[in-house]
Amino acid sequence: MRNPAAVALTATISGQIAVAMAIMTIPVLTPQISKEIEIDASKVGLYSAIVFTGAISFTSIAGSVIDRYGAVRTTQIALAVSSFGLIISTLSIIPALIVGAFATGMGYGIATPAASNLLARTVEAKRRGLIFSIKQSGVPIGGFLLGLTVPQIAQNYGWVTGVISVALTLLILAAFLQIIRNYFDKDLDKNRKISPYETLEALKLAFSDPRLRPLAISSFVYAMMQLSIFTYFVVFLVEKVHFTPVLAGFVFSIMHLGGTFGRPLLGWVSDRILPARPLLSLVGFCIFFCSLALVSLNNQWPFPSIIFLAAITGLITAGWNGVYISEIARVVDSKQIGRATGGVSAFTFFGVAIGPAVFSGVLEFSGDYTAPLLLLGIAALGPALLLMLKSPKKL
Repeated sequence: MRNPAAVALTATISGQIAVAMAIMTIPVLTPQISKEIEIDASKVGLYSAIVFTGAISFTSIAGSVIDRYGAVRTTQIALAVSSFGLIISTLSIIPALIVGAFATGMGYGIATPAASNLLARTVEAKRRGLIFSIKQSGVPIGGFLLGLTVPQIAQNYGWVTGVISVALTLLILAAFLQIIRNYFDKDLDKNRKISPYETLEALKLAFSDPRLRPLAISSFVYAMMQLSIFTYFVVFLVEKVHFTPVLAGFVFSIMHLGGTFGRPLLGWVSDRILPARPLLSLVGFCIFFCSLALVSLNNQWPFPSIIFLAAITGLITAGWNGVYISEIARVVDSKQIGRATGGVSAFTFFGVAIGPAVFSGVLEFSGDYTAPLLLLGIAALGPALLLMLKSPKKL
């Protein structure tokens, strides 16, 4: 293979796009789904909480799954499991949505560690900040494509058709990845055992290692804000700004477009201008200011201003992921990248599971979006200050 790094990047970013579309499909279609199965649209945060509970259950064993089956095969498993979760969700009953959410999250949970393992083996260290961020830009790209297409499909053909179209996309990609599997999935440990105890070991590594602990804490808090905004943004625009679901989906896609540019931009900044830790600290302060801006948003704002705020919010709240993942790969031994990424990612998924649920609870209690937005914005100041402390040396 002439350029394995480019092929690996293409494969991993495609996988990130697909699994990101999977976890966001139901939240984006909530205005349509809620009318059919008579569920309050504000409860969408609980769906996301179940998704990322599933992600937590799988991400911490990703290291052993990758060692045994290979990074490409693990990505194929992730795509297939997430697709199954979406298909189950179309049964239009609450138990099916719960099972489907958990399964979709399971697939998402192992996709990122698999991608990190593959890129760490094919990309030189000095380019990892940018390359990992480009790979992670697959998440907002997935949101962008989802917001542009699936609400329109759902409006014309029904929400079930919209969900199935995403599920089929995942299965097609999984089939295409078979072309490169034999090249990348070598030196497998066929005897590697996959044990639930690895979850505890990965979590212990992430929190006990002084190089990883600040990354775990910051990703937990930042992810709470990111997924709360992404989960509720369409419903927020429909209820507070009085947009139609299709127009809200378009603005949602602009938010993800901001994140698409934000991830490689922040990755480039971390490689060339500002190291990862101070950059991640700056992100925390910016998240706080984004929350203040969203609190003030109403139907009196000019449409271009709403588009601008959506893009900036997407850039800030979604732009940090690649930076912290590349920092994990930088500070640990190459043999620990899968486990370390899985352990820290578990904290990230704790954040994305808890964030929308907390947002939902505070929203229901207060009856307004101001309180939950301010709560998560203020919370981001904690890790912003923590990351300003002196970074420990590599062990």
